[in-house]
Amino acid sequence: MTAGATARPGGRATWLEEAGANLSLALPIAIAFLSEMAIIFVDNVMVGRLGAAELAAGGLGANIMISPVLLGMGVLSGVSAVAAHAFGAGDTAKATTVVRQGLRLSLMVAIPSAAGILLFWLLLPHIGYDPATVRMARGLLLWSLPGIPAFMAFTALRNFVTAANRPRVVTVVTMLSVGVTAASNYLFVYGSFGMPRLGVPGVGLTNSIVCWLQLLAVAAYVHHDRGFRRFHVFAGLHRHDPAIWEIVHVGWPISGAYLFENGLFLATTMLVGLFGDAALAAHTVVIGLCSFTFMVPYSIGQAATVRVGRAVGAREPVEAGWAGYVALHLGVIWMLMMATAFVSVPRSLVGLYIDIDAPANAASLGVALTLLPIAALFQVFDGTQAVAAGALRGLKDTRVPMVICFIGYWVIGLSVGTLLGFGFGRGAVGLWLGLAVGLAATSALLALRFHRQVKRLAT
Repeated sequence: MTAGATARPGGRATWLEEAGANLSLALPIAIAFLSEMAIIFVDNVMVGRLGAAELAAGGLGANIMISPVLLGMGVLSGVSAVAAHAFGAGDTAKATTVVRQGLRLSLMVAIPSAAGILLFWLLLPHIGYDPATVRMARGLLLWSLPGIPAFMAFTALRNFVTAANRPRVVTVVTMLSVGVTAASNYLFVYGSFGMPRLGVPGVGLTNSIVCWLQLLAVAAYVHHDRGFRRFHVFAGLHRHDPAIWEIVHVGWPISGAYLFENGLFLATTMLVGLFGDAALAAHTVVIGLCSFTFMVPYSIGQAATVRVGRAVGAREPVEAGWAGYVALHLGVIWMLMMATAFVSVPRSLVGLYIDIDAPANAASLGVALTLLPIAALFQVFDGTQAVAAGALRGLKDTRVPMVICFIGYWVIGLSVGTLLGFGFGRGAVGLWLGLAVGLAATSALLALRFHRQVKRLAT
């Protein structure tokens, strides 16, 4: 393709140039998120060695914990969007205020996130799961609670260094956390070197330990690094500034969108559990695989937030639109490659989580192999909506996207999935088909919303 064919309107940058700029920011973000998924993979593999029942309980507990935590993460996403606008406008003082208020806000959102986990902890015995599964899942949730405040503060710092175009410290810290997780699980899940054998709940204790270590590491770097030292991030944290409400204004609809999306996956997980441990274990495996591949377009969306936001802050609307469009292209390309892998080597992928030759896992393997082709389809839609949502955040456009997510995920996705799964007797397959339909509708509406918003911005 020629340069003229790839150039955006105005001729300032080609498609390849913009893609390279996006990927240079998205790559370290993606490695960090993939490292976090590697942590989850390590948890699943180490718990899976205890048996299919333990894997199902661990998957249930982890999926339950995600939704309340993402509520806080969504609000704190406002740090990235608001700071990106400040950096684009060259307003260092505003960027400093944003990160300080983001850290204050992180402690506030930790409270409702922890309360949400405790609520699920109370409800689990009354849903109808196997008592042993409930006991293990509740233990994981309880041990995870001490890490919630640290995780929220880490998220605020993470969003700030990303908006500053310097996310590599987070990448290094999360990569190192994979080894720490494996070592801690070895101690507390298996009870090695005289430590108590906690089993599945040991994963929750490990999560708390890793969260605090991650926060301390990134905070130390931001405090001592020459490039960040000028911001004096940790000075005057006790002072309130109206910028905190700007973060909340942008962030709470992101939190709502996260709630609708992950609430859909949580509801699907709990509904799949009603079809038995084999279906739940298979669902856990396929969700784990999808989560790995999703981290790349999600990271591209994070990069799009920063690049679009900086362009808007610099009052360059055409640059903002072009950054979002190229990011959408990159997300779709990646997910098409991953969809191909899902349908090409399904048994090998499932074998990463469970022993596919073990007779005890035959039922879980059979269900997983039926889910993977559906997962391949909905991945493309999932990647598209993740990037489109990220680009819209760069425009500080979050309220309408939240409504779109509610309609796509719950009005369409869950309704279709429940109808197919229970009404038509398709079980887990029907529920996953509902996920695909809901994500398809959401991705189309968000992409259209971004197109209309950038046209409005340019006029």
